This record gives sequence, structure tokens and C-alpha cells, in this order.
Amino acid sequence: MRLYPRRTLLLMALALLVFVRLYYVTHSRPEPAPRPPERATASSPGSQACLTLDRALEGALRDPTGATAWATARRELDACPTLPSRACELGAALDARAPLDEAGPQALRELLDTLCQRCPAGLNPCSRAVIRSVMAADGSGQVPLTAPRWHLEHAGPGTAEACSEVVRNLLAPAALDEGPLPEPRRALLAQLAPVCVRAGQVPAPILRAAAVQGDVPASSWIPPSTPAPETPTGERAVLTPDRVVGAPGGHPAFDGKESTSLDLQRTEQEPSWRKTGAVSGVFEPPVHEVSSLRVKARGAGTLRAAVRVESGLGLHDPDTQSSFLLPLVCRFKGTGQWEDCALPVTLLDVEAISVFPDKRSLALREVEIRGTR
Repeated sequence: MRLYPRRTLLLMALALLVFVRLYYVTHSRPEPAPRPPERATASSPGSQACLTLDRALEGALRDPTGATAWATARRELDACPTLPSRACELGAALDARAPLDEAGPQALRELLDTLCQRCPAGLNPCSRAVIRSVMAADGSGQVPLTAPRWHLEHAGPGTAEACSEVVRNLLAPAALDEGPLPEPRRALLAQLAPVCVRAGQVPAPILRAAAVQGDVPASSWIPPSTPAPETPTGERAVLTPDRVVGAPGGHPAFDGKESTSLDLQRTEQEPSWRKTGAVSGVFEPPVHEVSSLRVKARGAGTLRAAVRVESGLGLHDPDTQSSFLLPLVCRFKGTGQWEDCALPVTLLDVEAISVFPDKRSLALREVEIRGTR
């Protein structure tokens, strides 16, 4: 019997294995493909309530005194876990249908209250109402005071958004020495600012700058705080500016030496006049606190403090690309003797103290600034 070479036997065995594999693949029964999950034929009760909530609210608007319409809207509002945007948008209609200053259907205002407590910022009907009131006051229009306060107190997730508008367009302008706010804006600020302060939505430097400016009763809105540390003698330290800008050779105004003097002129045509005045002592970085000032000069003038704030608030400095407020901190007669500048509250985040002569010239001997860095 003739024997096949080993190589031939190996090739024959390999061919046999391939044949067996092909036979198995072509004759075996394929496994059924996994079926996709069946689509639910019915939504959960909460999801169903969300789908019909806007229609339920519209029904309550059409029949504001109907107990059935209100009960349906109340039930679906409570059952919906995440409110749809359309439901939040209907808050304005609920507000208009049940105004606070009239004997309107209070059941609708209860629905509005719930919407305000649950709708997010950007869709929150109460915060949007506050913003509209602030915009109306900016136009010097007559703004009812009860409704904006109610809206702010019930704004829920929209409180920060609403208070941001109050701070930007009402409180920050009240911290600028550029004339008092128009009466509609003052009255609206007096209603809304305390609510924002209690909610922790007002930066302390802005609130204190407005209190020092004194055009609105901001001092009464400031919550109690821990006093800043004092020096061993019981007084705040005298602060020396890091640099002096404005009048050339202006360092004698802040050098702590009463024997030196600096002649200042009004230079309102200079681009920097609005912030630096005739001369300004600048702190880099801004000091934590300024508690008191005093000035010795011949000739009347004023001192203003530049308070560093968040970008977009108050005034803008193109040189430093920063924003600041500019409250009046002292009005001095210029008798040639020390004149104290009492501050109703300490100022925070002060980046400069600037001198503004009242007339054409002023002989400034010294500005003394006390506080903590």
C-alpha cells in the first residue's frame, strides 16, 4: 500500500475541517434576532399629566371661577414632575387674569405661585415679571410696587435672575455720584433690594457703595457682619496707594507728609477725569476695606471712591478693562485744617480714591485713607 507524503495528509485534513465548518454554518438553524423593546402603549401618570398640563391651565384661564377647571389644572400641575416650557409661559396669562391689586380669582394666583416655585430661570414667570417692571421703571413709567415685590418673593429658581436685573439697573446706578435716581426707580429699588439682600443675591461691595452714596436707604438693607480686624491701637491702618495717577508728580497728595502740597486744576476734558479726577491714589489689587478718610486742603472739593465690581455693572474703565462704581465719600471745604470724612458704612474692594476740585484750583496737602488690605 502506497503511503501518501505527510504534507499531502495535512492538506487533506485541513480541507476536511473546512468542509465540516461550511456544512455546519449552512445547515444550522439561525438564532432569531433580538426584538427591540416594545414601545409603551400608555404613558406613566406623571408623563401624561405633563402632556395635558397646558390644556388644563388654558381651561382654568377660560373659566377662572370654575371649581372643576381649577381642580383639573391643580391635579395635573401637582402630578407633572418636570414642567414643560408652555406651562411656564402661561404664567404671564395667569398673572394678568388675577392681578394682586384687584379682587381677581385667587385660585389662578395659587397656580401662578406653583409655576413660579418650579419653573427654571429664563422661563420663570415671576422673574420675568420683575424684569419687565425694572425695564418699565428705566423708562420712567409708573410701576405698581405691590406686584413686583410679590413676584420677587415667589420667584423660586428665578430669584437670582431677577435680582441680577435689580442690581444691574437699579442698585448699581444708585452707587454713582451722577445725580439721584428718578423717583419711580428709587421706589421700586426700595421694594425689591431688601428681598434680594435676604436671598443673598446682592454683592456686598455694591450694597455698601450705594449706602455711602446715600441717595437710597441702602444702609438699612445691610445685614449685620463681623467687624474687620483692627490694629493693636484700635484703629484701622493708614493705607498708602501703590501708585498715583492724574496730576504729574501727584505723590505728595498721599505720602503721609503734611508739609508737602500739590496744586490741582479741573481737567474735565481729560478722558480719565470721570474716574481719576485731578489726582487719584490707586491700590493694586483693590484693598479689602476702607473705613474712614480725612483730607487737608486749601480750596473746596470732593473725594470719590472707585469700587471694583463684576464686569458689566456700573462704569467701564477701558484702560484696565474692569468695571467700577463711583460713590461720593467726602465733600470738604478746604479750610487748610484736617477735615474728617465720616462713612456710614465701610467700603469694600476699593481700587482708588480720587480728588475732584470744585473750582479751577485746589492746594491739596494730604489725603489720609484708613482701612485694611
